[in-house]
Amino acid sequence: MTSGPNASHPRFLARDNRFVVRAELPDGEVVRAHLPNTARLHDLLIPGAPLRLAPTDDPARRTAWTVTRVWDGTWVALTADTASALVADHLAAGSRLPGWPAITEVRREVAHGRHRLDLEVTLADGRRAFVEVKSLSRAKDRVAPLSSTPSSRGVGHLAALARLAQTGTPTAVVFVVQRGDVDVLDLTAPADPAWQTGVAEARTAGVHVVAFACEVDEHDARLGRELEVRDGSSAMAEVLEHGRTPRSLASAYAGSVVVLRTEEAGPVTIEPVPDGVGPGHLPELLPPKTRHLYVITACNPRSRLLSEAENAERNRRLVAELETRGLRWVTADGSAPDGSWWEPGYGIIDGDTAEVLALARRFEQLAVFELTRTRLWVRWTAPGAVPIEQGWRIAVP
Repeated sequence: MTSGPNASHPRFLARDNRFVVRAELPDGEVVRAHLPNTARLHDLLIPGAPLRLAPTDDPARRTAWTVTRVWDGTWVALTADTASALVADHLAAGSRLPGWPAITEVRREVAHGRHRLDLEVTLADGRRAFVEVKSLSRAKDRVAPLSSTPSSRGVGHLAALARLAQTGTPTAVVFVVQRGDVDVLDLTAPADPAWQTGVAEARTAGVHVVAFACEVDEHDARLGRELEVRDGSSAMAEVLEHGRTPRSLASAYAGSVVVLRTEEAGPVTIEPVPDGVGPGHLPELLPPKTRHLYVITACNPRSRLLSEAENAERNRRLVAELETRGLRWVTADGSAPDGSWWEPGYGIIDGDTAEVLALARRFEQLAVFELTRTRLWVRWTAPGAVPIEQGWRIAVP
């Protein structure tokens, strides 16, 4: 439980430089304190803001105190390095990074080229992966932006992850918002332009972007729930808002047909039946014991039309990711019933729902289809958005 500030808390007076602030103790004494955070924090460190200070037992230090918290309607942790430790402990304890396989080994502060990345991990399937952790502090109306403080080092880490991702190495950047009153990380909210560009380019290269809130009180900070990552596309923004989708978008997905093919058989066209149920068995071209088929594409990210060559390259990367993960798949294209819209894609056989949705988010897709024996679902990649549930049938040629 978070207890609010009272008269016994020190108060912020001024920031002398990036690493030192002046604070007034409850007895009126003014002290200098180390600030373990290089962000600007203009909207948090305002005169009179309540602080939490921790004494140091290092006689060589010029400051006898360290700033650990500031009050902004809730306690906000200011020790930036804590974020990496929280994620490392989370993974070492057996928890997963959303959308990734289980992790069996975690190594911290790993040199890669001229960079030192926060975490190198071993996935359950034996692959080596890299994770960079970034701390954030600001939030307004339960939405957190990227940092407003330029950092060539931080942007360089994103570029290093992007290069690794392009070679097929799983990579992720985890943003830890060190406060509890936040639900969304908005990648387009006002922030340093270099950070926004760096994150956008990393995502395009295949870097997985994840965000967490923290549970923070005066004395402790723990990694909290996963946050929605909002990328600013108009369609996605409407999906994110209270689980609603624009009628035209929902209608387009709900009315789509799925065309399945294998080297041995096909095509088989699956038509939606809005008020019906499926036939009770999946198409015969699928393996006999298949329970779910998830249809995914990498084409036209965020419903933005790309050239045929660009879409082919994106799908090539998606196939490489499916094969790296050891997933079984068939060709599965999405199409409007009249053929006015068509996207080549793939049907993942008995994949994990969370993993498939995370993969779709990485390739900037708004939704995937899930086909079962009785249902054809439209599952939005935005967390919390209500899926569309329909029946289906095989179209007669």
